[in-house]
Amino acid sequence: ATKYRIPRVSTVINKLPKDDLQVLRDRGMTYKQIAEEMKKRMFRISPSSVRRFLLRKPRKKKDYSPRSIPRHLHEGVKALVDGLYEQCNTQTTQQIIESVEHKMGVKIKKDVIANIRAELGLYQYRVRYGHAVRIVNRLLRIIYVEKKLEAGEHFLIHSFSDESYFVLGRESSHCFVRSRAAAIKQAPKHAAKVLVWGAISVRGPSPCVILSGKDSIVDSPQYQKILHNHFIQWNRDTFGGIGILVQDAAPCHVSRCTRLYFERTGIQKLIARIQKKMKQVLEKRGEPCPD
Repeated sequence: ATKYRIPRVSTVINKLPKDDLQVLRDRGMTYKQIAEEMKKRMFRISPSSVRRFLLRKPRKKKDYSPRSIPRHLHEGVKALVDGLYEQCNTQTTQQIIESVEHKMGVKIKKDVIANIRAELGLYQYRVRYGHAVRIVNRLLRIIYVEKKLEAGEHFLIHSFSDESYFVLGRESSHCFVRSRAAAIKQAPKHAAKVLVWGAISVRGPSPCVILSGKDSIVDSPQYQKILHNHFIQWNRDTFGGIGILVQDAAPCHVSRCTRLYFERTGIQKLIARIQKKMKQVLEKRGEPCPD
């Protein structure tokens, strides 16, 4: 068997999560306890190194004076770059260069912009938008599929369906700000969006249903309308009407009105209650739970 060695801190000095060290220290942990906790996270570091990192003071950098632009224009370019990032901190380096060339007639290189950002105290962070992001638990889906395969199910007549919203607008992934708190962006509460519903199977995808405006608000009647107008006929043409619809436990999917619709139309259904059965699956360590 191949043995994997935990890398020393000297080999991962640039990847060491220094913020985690400070968080663990704020919790009242000793240097030795912090070193043991970081070892569990695949970072081999000694207690003395932990102390050195926590007590290290940032060095004051010298004022940067680039050679690619005249000295008398440096302060003007620096103020312009600062103002551009104040207006929109998600601009790319190329956009900043083009703006500086357009307003001051000076063409500068990317490394000059990087040095000016360091001089201004701007750091690169990932943008965090001010709306909740729901992360799907993939492990439970894998457990569900593995149990079905062990039972001899090959999903030959199953159609896995779901709907998703597509919000119109640009979302940048990185920004340059002076603090991490400034990386949080406002997100419009009622942005223009469309809803797309579809299903996939071993015989190909179903027709995509695109809804906008008030029709994109999917409640039980709207969900039944989607199935009646698009899924039923496709199911007959593809599986002869015996296909099984696999869906999640969204309220419009499991409401009493929708269940009566399934009984009335004869659609066979198989609901994967991922979120509601999460606790039971974890308690039974992947064993199947009654649904």
